[in-house]
Amino acid sequence: MSHATISGLAADDTTDFVCGAGNELPLSPAAHLLARLLDAMVLLPEEWDELPGGVRADLLEADRVEHLLPRLVDRHLLTRYQAEAVAKGRLDDLIVGHYRLLEPVGRGGMGVVFRAEHLHLRRPVALKLMANGFEDNPRLLRRFFLEARAVARLKHPHLVACLDAGRHHPPDGAARSYYVMELIPGADLAARVLADGPLPVHQAAGIFRQVADALAEAHRHRLIHRDIKPSNILVTPDGEGKLLDFGLALHPHRQMTDPGTLLGTVGYMAPEQAVNPSGVDARADLFSLGASLFLAVSGREPFPETGAAISDLTRRLTCAPPRVRGVRPELPAELDDLIAKLMDPNPDRRLPTAAAVSAALAPLQRWRPEPARGAGPGAGGGRRRVLVVDDDPAVRAVVRELLAGECDCTEAADGAAAWDRLAADHFDLAVVDLAMPGLDGARLVERVRTGGADPGLKMLLMSGQAPAETLGGLLLAGADDFIQKPFSLPELRSRVRGLLARRERESAGGSGPKSGHPAAPATARMARLGAASDTMRMPLADLQRPAGDSGLVDFDLGADWPAAPEPASAGGWDSTAAEALAATVSRVLEEANQVGRGHGRRLPRYLRALAADCPAAGEYARLHDPAYLDMLTAVLPLHDLGHLVLPTDLLQKTGRLTADERMVMQTHTTAGSEVVVDVAARYAGALPYLTLAAEVVRSHHERWDGQGYPDLLGGTAVPLAARAAAVVTVYDALRSRRPHRPGLTHPRAVRVIAEESPGQFDPTLVAAFRQAAGQFDQIFQQYAR
Repeated sequence: MSHATISGLAADDTTDFVCGAGNELPLSPAAHLLARLLDAMVLLPEEWDELPGGVRADLLEADRVEHLLPRLVDRHLLTRYQAEAVAKGRLDDLIVGHYRLLEPVGRGGMGVVFRAEHLHLRRPVALKLMANGFEDNPRLLRRFFLEARAVARLKHPHLVACLDAGRHHPPDGAARSYYVMELIPGADLAARVLADGPLPVHQAAGIFRQVADALAEAHRHRLIHRDIKPSNILVTPDGEGKLLDFGLALHPHRQMTDPGTLLGTVGYMAPEQAVNPSGVDARADLFSLGASLFLAVSGREPFPETGAAISDLTRRLTCAPPRVRGVRPELPAELDDLIAKLMDPNPDRRLPTAAAVSAALAPLQRWRPEPARGAGPGAGGGRRRVLVVDDDPAVRAVVRELLAGECDCTEAADGAAAWDRLAADHFDLAVVDLAMPGLDGARLVERVRTGGADPGLKMLLMSGQAPAETLGGLLLAGADDFIQKPFSLPELRSRVRGLLARRERESAGGSGPKSGHPAAPATARMARLGAASDTMRMPLADLQRPAGDSGLVDFDLGADWPAAPEPASAGGWDSTAAEALAATVSRVLEEANQVGRGHGRRLPRYLRALAADCPAAGEYARLHDPAYLDMLTAVLPLHDLGHLVLPTDLLQKTGRLTADERMVMQTHTTAGSEVVVDVAARYAGALPYLTLAAEVVRSHHERWDGQGYPDLLGGTAVPLAARAAAVVTVYDALRSRRPHRPGLTHPRAVRVIAEESPGQFDPTLVAAFRQAAGQFDQIFQQYAR
């Protein structure tokens, strides 16, 4: 690339490189490298063009290569892996065929898997590059491409698809073989269990049922995997299972294994495969599937390896497989029997097919732990029981009165008295003050969680002094939620109702609130109050007592609020119903061309990726609570519900909005939240989903600096759900093509959110977004249509 071309890319900065009448100044080593990166498309020209002129000038003025490369990494123009390769003089190694390598994501027996990108389509992919030492071995080369062809002919949603394959011939190096697969965000099952512990039974059953279905498709093509193990099962952020790596697959009519060769992983290999890997059938894969399921639900290897391969193999062939209930006795007997049958040393005693395994796993997807004896909603009576713990009798009286319409409340004046009550009787929920003499709220939570009390008891902490970060940190110690004083009536009722709903779902096996549970009068009162006040978050100034009084929230408990109509259905809502509602709204918005295609499928996945990189401390710990995260992902696509009530010509306008038009546009937040509040008033069982939805719909345009709308909230006064929604919805909006503008590239969208929008987003969530940005791009590409 010429000097003039570089200066042309820098727009107005040509004088840095051209002097006088065509006399060009020599390029610095850094500028020369920049030209090479652009020529090779390791650095994409369109991303260079999108940089502000001042930034380009700054990069071009770098006098040394070691100064340039960190700046390119900081600007997300190169990855750290790319920068290190360039620094070592391996720039040409970053281009393989039509793909640029971004970073390694895994290693296999025959090569390295990279996150890569198609140079022209900009599609993210996983590229498996054969190791240099294997290229000269014709047998291994045939096996490499045989794996690619095997995967390419399989079509199944839970198999990672093969997209391309070829041989790359660099100008000054040996040919490199590669094949290209779809890039799926997530972690392998082994890493997931190592990080988070054993999977819940219902989740493991769902993942392994999907993998069994994928195996059934492979077996239909007479393809035996022969290396099923946890590291070859990918778990996506939204809980889907994907089967990887057919590198050791046994193909029909092809003998690729020499006699005496041991293929597979000893800890997950069927005994007959260790004896004769070429003589196995589909049942060998089922043994490995059972061994992988053992690890998933127990957190332990079924056959731990000692490092002595011969003794490990001998023990495998002579010892009976372990029983999973020997590790975790609380697991269901049906799961224990299924794993034992799959891991039976005699293949004739195993289940016959992968389809049979899938069918056997189906009932386990609905399994939940039995509640502790005496536990469960209304144990010992028909109403839910709440223990209110506070050393201030006025607070206890207010909380008790607020919940009197639907719960039986008992009071305790301190932590010690509460512990005695919990030991003697059953409760569904404890509302506990943090600061109490003697046994305080934090230590009471710790004692409940470790001292043998009902493990299903829900605990809500409250405090008028501790900051939200301190209260949120106690979620990690065993609290289920927290609330700060002074609190509004809707806020307290929402938190209590949400925790009791979770308690009831867990006790009923995850089925949600039971049909026939009497509609709670407080639900209707809460929803009507929200509608009347035009907000689900009433200003605290309107709810506090006059100065000089107790400082508690002042509620008109005797107000004669209009009753809501009876629910059309007595059945409660669960995440499926909430997701169906959100998907319907999202689909309508797509058809109206108000959001991009795939919007409703992308948003929940973005959110899970963002949550995974958030700190597990303070209020952000809520994003690590599976129940809270499930609710938020279910309702997130409702965020722009209010667009449905705006004029179509306003939504489709391509030019700038006038001040009046902007004011009308901003009403979509309040209009949408009013709709949610009205629905909540009619369908009591929908809470807490609709309560959370109202927060997202109303507040997702608030800003961290308080300059957003509709309520000019700022900082942590903006609900966490709305702050998280703001990051993910803005990213999706920036990437999506709209009638009045094209979509932005991923690096440009990242810079807009992370660097060019000061004061708009929660800084903690922006930091998490930077960490998860690569997954955001993968999700957008995967669900673009």
